[in-house]
Amino acid sequence: MDKIKTVIQNYSRWKNLEIYLQRIDFALKKDVILAIENGKSLIESICKTILTEQKADFGKKNDSLNRLLHTTLLTLRISIPNQISKFSRGMITVIHNLGELRNRYGDTSHGRNLTEIGLTKFESISSQFLINAVESIACFLIEYYENEFPKKTKKSELQYFDKDNHNFNEHFDDVYEIVVFGDHVFLPSEILFYLDQTAYLIEKQKYMESENANNRE
Repeated sequence: MDKIKTVIQNYSRWKNLEIYLQRIDFALKKDVILAIENGKSLIESICKTILTEQKADFGKKNDSLNRLLHTTLLTLRISIPNQISKFSRGMITVIHNLGELRNRYGDTSHGRNLTEIGLTKFESISSQFLINAVESIACFLIEYYENEFPKKTKKSELQYFDKDNHNFNEHFDDVYEIVVFGDHVFLPSEILFYLDQTAYLIEKQKYMESENANNRE
């Protein structure tokens, strides 16, 4: 699962997915079906995170993995008739097969007779293929989502009394006269800041450029 580990390192907010990767790595050596179950949980977690962040309507508990992935791809607008759409249909097919294999052989699904316990060599190979496919799907979903729907970081709110504004405020107040309304006195820099922050930042930038030019002389 090296590919998905690299993706998580690049997008650290998905770090909690590592618990599934650890379980998959451990289970692959002893219990392929357990690895498949955790692969299923991995994709479910990614889909539900995307759908929740995009405020998409989905059955939070009862939706099948197949339906979850389908809803996620629609939410990501991967539904137009092109090569990406064909790829998305392929992903849904893989997830469907993943669910089928899990239901057929999962120890927790239902009791099995002794001849059904354990996978044949062919089924083990098929399971490994599905795990690799799960990793590819997980990588695609995260990378596509992070690139096409970048999470907006909240900009820090500009404050009048920020230390970075102190020198400019004093300069601006020296240049322009104090404004008096009745018993109320207002500093020019204060009025400009609260009236038009864009204009305030422009004037502050001019002041800084002038100061830098003077310092170089």
